[in-house]
Amino acid sequence: MRTSAILNLKGGVAKTSTAVNVAAILASDYKQRVLLVDADSQCNTTEFFGGDPEIGSLADVLRWQGDNIAQYARDRIQTTKLANLDLLAGDDSLMDLDLTKVETQSVQATCLRDMIHLLEQQDRYDFCLVDCPPAFNAASAAALTAADDVIIPIKLDAFSLRGMTNLLRQIYNMQQINPKLRVAGCMPTMWYKSPKLQEAEATLRASSLPVYQTRIRRTDKVDDMTFEQEPLRTYSPRSAAAVDYRRFVREYLAQGGVSNG
Repeated sequence: MRTSAILNLKGGVAKTSTAVNVAAILASDYKQRVLLVDADSQCNTTEFFGGDPEIGSLADVLRWQGDNIAQYARDRIQTTKLANLDLLAGDDSLMDLDLTKVETQSVQATCLRDMIHLLEQQDRYDFCLVDCPPAFNAASAAALTAADDVIIPIKLDAFSLRGMTNLLRQIYNMQQINPKLRVAGCMPTMWYKSPKLQEAEATLRASSLPVYQTRIRRTDKVDDMTFEQEPLRTYSPRSAAAVDYRRFVREYLAQGGVSNG
């Protein structure tokens, strides 16, 4: 099972849009078994797929102090309306779980890693995607402890480019705990043809960071789909962003040696 954290410390860069659309394409177009984890206290991914935090949430798992954390976490996973796509919900109490609670061991930073190891043994899923918050906190630490790689959606503006240094420092620090962790790639989002954006993209691609070839073009359909709670593949399959997310998934799968089918 490949586990990818979708992370950027800057908000408004399409992390959740990427998480829900990539998960839907993997589950529906490729028939891959996908677990989607909502690690953001805004809980937009949970709301999008109709998840119920009362059934259990990532916050419950992070705070669990009993035995068998992997089993406890697994039992809080719920199905969604999409075949092959399950959800570990988020709730707003995630905002209370900062890194000091990891340091004092009142939060279990290894909970996702332990759950994923159990799910791998049981052959439950092919992919796990974690929609991370725009902050480095206990939920982000848990995601990076468990992940194989990090996908970085990035809006091509000066603030986002400058913020990459801090993000990469946090990722490299987490590699001391999780040596297998790597940056899968930066993915430009909300792209449109503009000299400034093209200049920013050229700067990003000239850096030492891996950058996906696919850009996600800006379209109103991304905002519209949130009202309908339908991923782009069904809500607006011919929109620019829908086409681009399908192209991105092909590129993402090729990284892992999975057939594009």
